[in-house]
Amino acid sequence: MKHLLFFLVTSLGISASLSAQGAWTLEQCIDHALKQNVSLQQADLNRENQGINLDKAKNQRLPSVYASASAASSFGQSMNNQGYYEYGNSQSYSGGLSANMPLFNGFQISNTIKAQELNLKASMEDLKKARESLSVTIASAYLQVLFNKELLQLAKDQEVLSLQQLDRYQSMAALGKIPEGQVSEIKALYANNQLETSKAQSNLKMALLDLAQLIELEDWEAFDIVVPNFDVAALGLQLTPADDIYSLAVGIKPVVKASQIRLEQNERQLKVAEGGYYPSLSLGASYGNGYYGGNMSLADQLSKNARTSINVSLSVPLFNRFETSNSVKSAKLAIRSAELDLENSKKTLYKEIQQAWFNASTAMERFRASNESVLQSEIAFRFTEEKFNNARATAYEYDEARTKLALSRSNLLQAKYNYLFSVKILDFYKGEPLAL
Repeated sequence: MKHLLFFLVTSLGISASLSAQGAWTLEQCIDHALKQNVSLQQADLNRENQGINLDKAKNQRLPSVYASASAASSFGQSMNNQGYYEYGNSQSYSGGLSANMPLFNGFQISNTIKAQELNLKASMEDLKKARESLSVTIASAYLQVLFNKELLQLAKDQEVLSLQQLDRYQSMAALGKIPEGQVSEIKALYANNQLETSKAQSNLKMALLDLAQLIELEDWEAFDIVVPNFDVAALGLQLTPADDIYSLAVGIKPVVKASQIRLEQNERQLKVAEGGYYPSLSLGASYGNGYYGGNMSLADQLSKNARTSINVSLSVPLFNRFETSNSVKSAKLAIRSAELDLENSKKTLYKEIQQAWFNASTAMERFRASNESVLQSEIAFRFTEEKFNNARATAYEYDEARTKLALSRSNLLQAKYNYLFSVKILDFYKGEPLAL
C-alpha cells in the first residue's frame, strides 16, 4: 500500500507543478506562431513590397522635374553673350529647370496601376494561405500532444493497477496463501508497466517539444497545453457532403482566390502590352537663365537671358523590331498559364476535401468500432481479473487480458483524435476557425 500511495502522491505533484506554470490553449499557440514565424514575416514583407510597386505605378502619372546648372571659364578667343567673338578671359554661369508629364500612352499607366493593385491583393491571399497552413500544422501538433497525454495517463493507470496487484500478492504471500513465484511474476509485470510509462512520458515531452518549436517558443522546458473538455460524440456522426463543402471552400479559400486574382492581373498585363500599339503624347516645359560676365549687371543679364519653353511631343510607333507584338504574345501565354493554375488550384482543393471527407468518414467508423472493442475488452478483463484474484488464472493470462484492454483503449484514443482532427479540417474548409 505504501508503494501505491507514493506513486499517487508523485503523480499529483507533477500534475500540480505543470498546472501552476500555466498552460497554452490552441488559440494562444496559433496566435504566438503567427507573430513569430519567419516564413510569415517574409510573406508579409512581400506584401509590403507589392504595396510599394503599386505606389510606383501610381506615381507614373506625375510629372518628372529636373534642375541643371553649369559653370565655365574661357581663355583666349571666345563668344560673348551678344554672339561675337572676342579675345580675353571670360566666365559664364547657367542654370535651368525642365519638366515632362505623360498625357497619353495607350492607357498603359492606368492598366499598370490596376495590375499592381491585383498583385497586392494576390500577395495578401498568399499571406492568408501561409497563415492557414501554419495553423493547421499547429492544430495537428496540438492534438498529438493531447493524444500523448492520454496515452501517458493510460500507462499510469496500468501501472497503478499492477501496483495494486503487487501489494495484494505480497500480502497473500506473507500469509502463505500463494508461492513467491507468483509475486515475482507480478513484479515483472509492474516493471514492464513502469517502462511503458517512461516511454509514454518521453513521447509526450517530444510532442511538446515539436509543438514548442512550431510556435517559435524558446523556453519550452515549462511549456504545457490546456486539455480542453470536448465530447467527440457531440461532434455528430453525420458529415456534410464533400461537394457541399467544396462549394463553400472554392469561394473563400486563399489558394483559389490568389489564382483567380493572378488571372485577372495577367489580363491587365495584356492590356498594358497592347498599349504599345498606340501613340504616346507628353507635355514638357523648361526654363533657363545664365550670366556671362562683361559690363552688364547680373540683374540685367538674368532679365535678358531668361528662356522659357513649352512643348507637346507626339510619338507614333511605326516599327520597334516586333517588341510590342512579342510582348502581347507573351502576355497571352501568361493568361493561359494563369488559367491552368486556377484550374489546378480548384482540382487540388477538391481532392484535398475529398480526402479529408474520406478520412473523417473512416475515422468515424473506426471510432465506433473502437468503442465496441473497449466495451468487450473491459468485460473480458473483468472476467479474467476475477479468475486471477481467485487463483484460477495465471499472471500471464491476467497480463494478456490487461494488455488487450490497454491496446483497445489506445486504439480508441487514436481513433478519437483522428476523428476530431478530420472533423476540424472539414470545418476549416468551410471557413470556420480552428478551435477546440
